[in-house]
Amino acid sequence: MSEGIKHWKYSRISSLVITPLTIWFVIFFSKNFGMTFEQVSNSLAKPFNSFMMFFFITATIFHLQQGLQVIIEDYVYRRLWINLNIIFCSALFVVSILSVAKIAFVGV
Repeated sequence: MSEGIKHWKYSRISSLVITPLTIWFVIFFSKNFGMTFEQVSNSLAKPFNSFMMFFFITATIFHLQQGLQVIIEDYVYRRLWINLNIIFCSALFVVSILSVAKIAFVGV
């Protein structure tokens, strides 16, 4: 299977995975809207919610990286920009996951 076909399949699969996760995300934050930081942190510290947030972040950032790569390949195509895309998305993923992990395991 060529790289282009794999990239296309990964993009479609990640968009299918993101759909129900986005519904959960909207419901989760609509329930917590207007609450204090501590209340939202306590809600996010529940195992189900922290797992869903981890999964949502993972799928969303992977989909972001795939989409930005397509834009770079179509309009710029410099290897530097592709590498910067990977570095940016990786850093965003690490910071996001560490933030959720801190709330889930350590608390506020």
